[in-house]
Amino acid sequence: MKKFILISIIALFMGAKTGYGQPAVSQNQKTQWFTDSRFGMFIHFGLYSIPAGVWDGKISGRNMYAEWIQKQGNWPNGIPDKDYQALAKQFNPIKFNAEEWVLEARNAGMKYIIITAKHHDGFALWPTKVSSYNIMDASPFKRDILGELSKACEKYQMKLGFYYSHWQDWEYEGGAKPPIDEFKSVPPPVQVTDAQFEKYWQQKCLPQVCELIENYHPAILWFDTWAKPEIITDKRLDELIGLIRKLDPNCLINSRILMRHPDIASKVDFLSMGDNEFPTDIINQPWETSGTMNYSWGYHQLDYHWESTKSLLAKLVGNVSRNGNFQLNIGPKSDGTFPKASVRRLREIGAWLYVNGDAVYGSGPCRAKNDNWGFITCKKLGENKKRLFLNIVNWPENRELVVKGIDQLPAKVYLLETGQVLDFIPYPENGITIRLPNIPIDPKITVVVAEY
Repeated sequence: MKKFILISIIALFMGAKTGYGQPAVSQNQKTQWFTDSRFGMFIHFGLYSIPAGVWDGKISGRNMYAEWIQKQGNWPNGIPDKDYQALAKQFNPIKFNAEEWVLEARNAGMKYIIITAKHHDGFALWPTKVSSYNIMDASPFKRDILGELSKACEKYQMKLGFYYSHWQDWEYEGGAKPPIDEFKSVPPPVQVTDAQFEKYWQQKCLPQVCELIENYHPAILWFDTWAKPEIITDKRLDELIGLIRKLDPNCLINSRILMRHPDIASKVDFLSMGDNEFPTDIINQPWETSGTMNYSWGYHQLDYHWESTKSLLAKLVGNVSRNGNFQLNIGPKSDGTFPKASVRRLREIGAWLYVNGDAVYGSGPCRAKNDNWGFITCKKLGENKKRLFLNIVNWPENRELVVKGIDQLPAKVYLLETGQVLDFIPYPENGITIRLPNIPIDPKITVVVAEY
């Protein structure tokens, strides 16, 4: 994954707010489940999970992205392809248990999972017939991780999607390599020709996408670019999208299939922000941010930059308040287990959502304005009935919560967790002031409900 700026795309979809409740947002039946879900799990798992950000005793260079170690280990030279690809013979995640992964996601309050079916290194986590560089033919594990996850997700009613690197493929001769203008390795990455890429496109990319859809029926195919690579032409873009629409019209496609294409928003089902990028305005089209708990996406044994549960929850409710989803990443260890630091955060988030899930699931933006104390989400309950959820991240020292942008008084204000009724008075210029308890009922985020 790679960070990029989406200002031009976002600007196209910042809609005007209409009415009192939720602003008008473009929805359809196909994407309704996605926007209602609001919270999903991203999983980065592959050969890179073995070195886990360290090669020959040295930390990977350039950045902390452990999944890029093939190109960033021994920086700026990278790791010889044959040495990295030899990791396939060691890939044996014997503690992998698909049901345990799915249950961790479900207990965290997540509604769908997206896993790296094939990342930039080209290694496939399913027994693809297109290339022998896969978990069944090249590793001692010889199990279909995608197939096992698919069965577990079906058992526990969890949607499953796949990340597929359609542009970068460092194993196949014609797959794209890191862009030379931004990747300052020594020597510079060799760029493929259009003819070489076409061979990869027709002989590996498109056939593998067919396999993923026909064998596993994913709810989402999540593609990855962070610029507008010229080698993915309009013809290739339309060819790939058309193939997916033909095989499964209900499979959702994200905008990073070709980011910065001027018409990309009209071609796909939802917008994907840059890595750990959190917009500050409402976007009408369904959208999501994929984010990490620390710096790396794949498991990194030396990445100790763990975010707090409170910070992760604030990102979730912040996105919901702007009509977005949050896909929180996990980098499993090479044995197939989740790091304990990840599990603790997942379970703490799950406990919070067990109490406060109404503020997230099926909720969205509101006319009332977010303030420095936190974020406001809204849920319509029927005609002329709604709830505003005031997600208090920063507890006011004077215990007075000022909510602006409300043109009528609520019928009732109370704490979501306990039902404790709170007093309130009108605030000048369309607002209310709520009198809060002495201390927050939840030190992470306390949710107050204003009911209409």
